[in-house]
Amino acid sequence: MASKFHRPVYFNPLRRVSQSTGEASQIDAFNFHKRLPGYSASKLVPLEAVARDIGVGSVYIKYEGQRLGLPSFKILGASWGTFRAVAHKLNLPLDSDISTVKKAASSSSIKLLTATDGNHGRAVAYMGALFGIPAEIFVPRGLDSATIEFIKGEGAQVTEVDGSYDAAVEKAAEVAEKASDCILIQDTAFPGYEDLPTVSIDKTRVFFFFFFFFFFFFRN
Repeated sequence: MASKFHRPVYFNPLRRVSQSTGEASQIDAFNFHKRLPGYSASKLVPLEAVARDIGVGSVYIKYEGQRLGLPSFKILGASWGTFRAVAHKLNLPLDSDISTVKKAASSSSIKLLTATDGNHGRAVAYMGALFGIPAEIFVPRGLDSATIEFIKGEGAQVTEVDGSYDAAVEKAAEVAEKASDCILIQDTAFPGYEDLPTVSIDKTRVFFFFFFFFFFFFRN
């Protein structure tokens, strides 16, 4: 018998799968992620009590607490978005390996920019270090020192912005617009900047399905 806490799951029949710009596919992204250092499939954790509670055979949730050495699923979208943007900037094919990207980047003056209040910025900083590309991460004033140190630990420059996260996003976009050699890797879309956020969202959609599945059926 299903629990009284059971909530229906709604699937929007009008939703269409978004198509990112370019010719990249899910297979391209998967092959890219497999080439990253420390790649491994996330384990599925069985939720036996939840399965019994809702009357199904089994329920699993993806554990993303140790993805590519970072404590967040966000490296999936940030890594693919960064690679796509850098490859486009350097005119490299999407099957380029890390050493090829790093070699091409070494003879350029490109720089990665993003705004964050946590894991996204650290993930972009990680990719900058991996590709040998400097990264500047804009953060809102008052962000906890531990998070800032984690970002700096990936080799990035951290710039505090007076104001909220939204102010940091605006500042990063402003700096990127004024410098042709800067690449904005933002996970927040706004008018005129939609392609890369779409790429990042595509990579994290599966995670959110599991999260909301767990939330709707387990909350009380």
